[in-house]
Amino acid sequence: MAIRSLRGRRRALVGFGGGIASIVALALLVVLLRADAQTPDQSPPRRPAILDGFDTAMPDDEVLREDLARAIDLRTREHFDRVLDAREPGELIEHATLAENVFARRAISIDALFVVGDEFFAYPFRPENGWGNGPRDPNATGFTPELRRIHDGKKGGPDAFGCFSCHSKGGPDGAGTQTQNGFLVGNGKGTIGADQRNPPHLLGMGPVEVLGREMTATLQAAATATAAEARTQGRRVERPLRAKGVAFGTIAAEADGTIDTGMLAGVDQDLTVRPFGWKGHQATLRAMIEESLHIHHGLISKQIHLAVRDGTLAAADYGAGAWDDLDQDGISLEIDSGMLTTVVGYLAQLEAPVMRPPHDPGLLDAFAAGRSRFEAVGCAGCHVPTLELDDPKLDVRPSGIDDGHPYIIDVAKDGDGPKIEAKYGGKTTTYLVHLFSDLKRHDMGAALASPAAQGAIPASVFLTRPLWGLADSAPYLHDGRAPTIQDAIVMHGGEAAAARDAYVALDEDGRASIRVFLASLSREPKLFVP
Repeated sequence: MAIRSLRGRRRALVGFGGGIASIVALALLVVLLRADAQTPDQSPPRRPAILDGFDTAMPDDEVLREDLARAIDLRTREHFDRVLDAREPGELIEHATLAENVFARRAISIDALFVVGDEFFAYPFRPENGWGNGPRDPNATGFTPELRRIHDGKKGGPDAFGCFSCHSKGGPDGAGTQTQNGFLVGNGKGTIGADQRNPPHLLGMGPVEVLGREMTATLQAAATATAAEARTQGRRVERPLRAKGVAFGTIAAEADGTIDTGMLAGVDQDLTVRPFGWKGHQATLRAMIEESLHIHHGLISKQIHLAVRDGTLAAADYGAGAWDDLDQDGISLEIDSGMLTTVVGYLAQLEAPVMRPPHDPGLLDAFAAGRSRFEAVGCAGCHVPTLELDDPKLDVRPSGIDDGHPYIIDVAKDGDGPKIEAKYGGKTTTYLVHLFSDLKRHDMGAALASPAAQGAIPASVFLTRPLWGLADSAPYLHDGRAPTIQDAIVMHGGEAAAARDAYVALDEDGRASIRVFLASLSREPKLFVP
């Protein structure tokens, strides 16, 4: 049974009216449907035509009773938390906070970590937690910093109260709508010049991080081997650079072993694959979470405070205050290492998206044809359907901690299902990650370019966006400018222009078949998903 059914998710019942009555009604409806089905000849009732081609199997009585019990439990605890928070404001954050020594002592189970991480994800941060940017008058009462949809340079917003604010489309931990876009690196006032970003869904993040780590290790090992070969042979050596079947250009080394990175493609010179962010600028979930808490909520981690104190980070990107209160909101400790580890452990356990072909015979034929045409027109050149993962183990603790106490999440087993699948049976196997991405950067042309470069990443260059979960994450593209799959495809340019042109050259049935195939890249339907 998937852990989603055990964890007591706070946002789970929103789509059913936010109450136990809806679940009861659903259960009664199923009972009535079953009673109606008991005709004298025991023949099944005719299904309405509008349901043809969709999943309509009803859960059995035992599953319904379990769902009902969980709904009652969830409602009871939600009510308790609301009343507790009314009496003791700030108590809820204690439920969503773990210290790093908890992980070192293995004092919390993986299942419990999922629940705590879910609490953190759903928590609406407040000024007393460090939410927002100062300066703040500590003597003022009822003070709440102003939301800032347009970010003030690298200092960010805040533009939301919590993680859940922008990740709910298609279900919990999903994408964001166009109205939830962030306007990054702006002037704090107008949208002109701001770098607009649409919130992506967060499913399957665990396998993505481990894939990135394995690809990085392969690329860096290839560079080391090339340098050693060049020194041994006393001449320049060039080798094609590949990881997981993805080409990253050419690695070269001079006779003295000096690495030449001038012929790389789609990866930084340090050969680190960075699979997070629309432009692929972060290598780990931890770094992505730390950045997001800062720019979207005004929460600054202890690590950032210490780095500014030590002179390894510029204070100007975070505020004008002292190193221990950079944003001048009167709160020195806003996000500590244990909080980051909690969220990493939570996101690493989220479900993986799935492929859900249609049942209708006509649509199924279109799906099959579209799957073939997706590769024929060249889309699969960048949106690689499957990457193989060698080892699904991820240590969610900080990489700098070397105390001999890793906290391992198995991204193929732990947490919410469905999970990535094993390629072979038995104990020794690889895992198939149906990501539809090469985790590589590509130039998408001037029309899709962001207002400015992001660090060393040019304005027109973006990471190949994984397509799994696509159907539940409209609108599309980095800034949400494309309302439909069709719009997103025809807006591709640069390195994707040839594939786009091949798609456009198809007749309407051919184009429609590809869209039907892409519409199958979804997430597992569940009673709890709003």
